[in-house]
Amino acid sequence: MKPIRKLIRADGAEAELHGPHALADVCQMIGADALDTVSLADRVHVMLVDDDGVSKNLPVNPAATRLYQDARGVPHQIRGDVIIVPDSDYARHA
Repeated sequence: MKPIRKLIRADGAEAELHGPHALADVCQMIGADALDTVSLADRVHVMLVDDDGVSKNLPVNPAATRLYQDARGVPHQIRGDVIIVPDSDYARHA
């Protein structure tokens, strides 16, 4: 499986990303002060989301919401822009 690195905007626009990015850069790309991660159904990729998306009243991100619901099976909505990356970009190795 080829690693996926992409930005998914709440308006549906997507952009491919190249190489791992520093977490500060990820925050800047999606306008987040704090990040949360969601493991995706493939267990290879994670979705980085704005931890304060609900309190900021960001728009629902339909594509990210579908990914979240596929992975978790719950009706929660993802708000704001997100980034999908391989978990290995940020996983700590012993």
